[in-house]
Amino acid sequence: MNKLLVMLTVLAMATAANAGLTINVNETMDTITITGDGATLPPVAAYLFVEGPGSIVGSNMVYPGSLAAYNELEAVAATLGMSPENTLASFKDFTGKPTLSDLSFMILADGAVPPAALAGTLVGNITLTGTGPVVLSLVSDDFATVFDTKNVPIPEPATFALLGLGGLLLRRRK
Repeated sequence: MNKLLVMLTVLAMATAANAGLTINVNETMDTITITGDGATLPPVAAYLFVEGPGSIVGSNMVYPGSLAAYNELEAVAATLGMSPENTLASFKDFTGKPTLSDLSFMILADGAVPPAALAGTLVGNITLTGTGPVVLSLVSDDFATVFDTKNVPIPEPATFALLGLGGLLLRRRK
């Protein structure tokens, strides 16, 4: 039992020590940004996973590193020589995330000496769409570090319809 507690403590400290990248969600605009704390050193390669009925598209690379890149699922699939569907299925199997619905891959690296710090907004304007709540996870490319995880409540279209009908009924009563 003591060995298990020690191992869990070490794993928790390792994740906390590496948690220098953060997912930020602007729910009113349905956009995501990835930010850095400035303490994490480049290079970093990470996946942004979307679990649940949602998807991500677009991006704006803000990090000034000369070797930085952001690739959506289709580009990741092309690099692997697979279809996007087969790539997603492979990631579902490998990560044990059966509800994985989309992913992207980013490399934050710089050939300059010293390299640009991973501080502030690194990747911006990632558009999030969906029909229900999703979980966003930012995971290192070796899957050993989870930088950040966010639960995002995306209202279903039926919820919007019911809210609209309720508003109409309240308006009629007055």
